[in-house]
Amino acid sequence: MSSSPTYYKELNRHKLPGGLTWLLSLGFVGTLLYRRGKSPSMFSEAVFALSLLAIEFVFYTLTIVVYRIWFHPLAQHPGPFLAKFTDWYSVYHCLLEDRHIDFYKLHCKYGPIVRYGPHRIAMNSNTALRDIYHVRANCQKSQFFTVFSHFFKTQMVMTTIDHKEHAFKRRIAAEALTKNALKQMEPGVMRNVSVFCDKMLDDPSDKTKKWNSARNMSSWCGWLVNDIMGDITFHRNWNMLTSDENRDVLQILNQGVGGLNMMGHMPGILSLKLDKIFFRGATEGTYKYQRLTADQTNFRIEQGEKIQERDIFGSLLAAHDTETNRSLTREELIAEAGLFIIAGSDTTGSAISATIFYLLHNEHCYERLQAEVLASFSQIEDIHGGEQLAQCHYLHACITEAMRLSPGVGGILLREVMRPGMTVDGTYFPPGTDIGVGNYAIHHNELYFPEPFQFRPTRWLLASDHEGGVTPQDVQLAHSAYAPFSVGRANCLGKNLAYQEMMTILAKLIFMYEMRIEPGSTVGEGSKALGEDRNRKGEFQTWDRFVSHHEGPMVQFRPR
Repeated sequence: MSSSPTYYKELNRHKLPGGLTWLLSLGFVGTLLYRRGKSPSMFSEAVFALSLLAIEFVFYTLTIVVYRIWFHPLAQHPGPFLAKFTDWYSVYHCLLEDRHIDFYKLHCKYGPIVRYGPHRIAMNSNTALRDIYHVRANCQKSQFFTVFSHFFKTQMVMTTIDHKEHAFKRRIAAEALTKNALKQMEPGVMRNVSVFCDKMLDDPSDKTKKWNSARNMSSWCGWLVNDIMGDITFHRNWNMLTSDENRDVLQILNQGVGGLNMMGHMPGILSLKLDKIFFRGATEGTYKYQRLTADQTNFRIEQGEKIQERDIFGSLLAAHDTETNRSLTREELIAEAGLFIIAGSDTTGSAISATIFYLLHNEHCYERLQAEVLASFSQIEDIHGGEQLAQCHYLHACITEAMRLSPGVGGILLREVMRPGMTVDGTYFPPGTDIGVGNYAIHHNELYFPEPFQFRPTRWLLASDHEGGVTPQDVQLAHSAYAPFSVGRANCLGKNLAYQEMMTILAKLIFMYEMRIEPGSTVGEGSKALGEDRNRKGEFQTWDRFVSHHEGPMVQFRPR
């Protein structure tokens, strides 16, 4: 297996002026020898030695701080003062779970280029999005992603840094997600969607037109997509929709990914074992996530060919890459399972919850979508993946707009600049720079999205085909700054599956039921109590744990 070089140390290496390190060391030794000649007591000599070491440590630390603030290659770029010399700034916002909002605020204050760590740059333009994540960009995944292998012993396709190794794993994963494969897995999706729709009523046999008790859509959508993921990935339904036995898995996944996110921003937390002292909950969650993934993988490997119905993991087990003459090892299979569990559940559930929230907070959009769905289908059995569902353009636009406003991954997918450096938006960045574009920040950039905090599905539709639509240039501009599934060589392989699932689920709900926010409920909304950065009532609130954590909306259903 090839390994990829890192340029981080090259960027952050610095020398004290005039060989000062040597002078400090010689001075330290010389002072001790001098004092020994004076015959002080052993205790006072030890105290003096420790004092000298402390002074030297403080002095050395100060030189690092001074270097990073004023002499570092990235010193010219604006950003928070603390972030100029320490990554504790990022760890702090990981703990607050507001990194996505912080990136937006930083760009509002400092402009399109922000230094938010000693060697980290956030950008906020569509050209940066293209140039940084393009297949041929002179950068690789950041060392941020190496934290994954600390727990999983190897990298998944999403975290693999080396380009050739990433290409191998991506080819393997792609075999599991072909159009034919998705078609064969559709029965597993539909079974769970039917159960989910029935569970929206207190008594599915009661067809009277009365409002049922409210459902927390974040929870129910999370249970649904995890049951779907279990079925189509491991052929092992987690039964979250019908039993509370496994529902704590959602908390495990959120804790685990949140822990990886925080420790990836400052790997020294792991090397110094600080995670076991200060961040025990995050570390425990990450290990639980790893054990859960290993358990699912081992179960599916043991089942082998006993399972006849196609699933994703069966494809991974059978896949063999002809270019490298390799298949995935058991450890690599466990790592890929970790990816499918998160990518196949959490991000999809977030998008469905967000779409329902925005529809029910924008009545005219909800009514327009109802009209489209009811006009497109005459019976519930017609709603499934295919051309008829694909023609629901407004439904597709509603999902796209919800993911713009509340992306499943709101922060930055970091890339590390390689030699000899790269120029983005006319600015040169040296090798070792971690660089990227924050999804939430660019999705709310008014240069690309006028009225960026407004839910406007028609910004994705052409005026020539849809009432209230926009020009082809406007649609193209919006797409150029839109990246909930990432772009370039790291774009999500499961994007088509995700859209098919989301469109099917939402179309069925709207066809079967009328929906409303529970009277008096504000769950999921912004408010002054959450702080000035979360005070927009009509914005679905998410907490950045790399993937998004959220609650609500509380929704009531009644049969049509």
